[in-house]
Amino acid sequence: MEVHNMNNFDDSNPLSINGLEDWMKQFLEDPYLIDDYQFRIDLFETQNEYIIEAELSGYTPEQIQLNVKNDSILIKVADCEKPPNDTILTERIVTLPFELEKKKIEALFRNEILEIYIKKNSKRKKKKSKIKIKVL
Repeated sequence: MEVHNMNNFDDSNPLSINGLEDWMKQFLEDPYLIDDYQFRIDLFETQNEYIIEAELSGYTPEQIQLNVKNDSILIKVADCEKPPNDTILTERIVTLPFELEKKKIEALFRNEILEIYIKKNSKRKKKKSKIKIKVL
């Protein structure tokens, strides 16, 4: 397995091409190993945002929790039916090569797909760790 060193990433420029391209190439070549209990995650980039998609077949929006800390997003699925209602069924952490806590992040759940939109140039006024999920 090839490991890419993110030390080439230029922190002074959040859109540094070299570091981000290396990181995305690594992500696409090895999109996290998946076992029977985990869900698939894909990453896309547009001109204005990064998009993380998680396939959460069989789960309801009420079971899904999103938390942001530093450069990582934690996608956690909890069991709402059985006490205690915070029993974790599965979780995944997506780490990006830049700070996320101040970025504007929106989440949408439709057709059993969780879409997380991270705006490249917009910032949040307040630093929040939890992300609210809109359901369509």
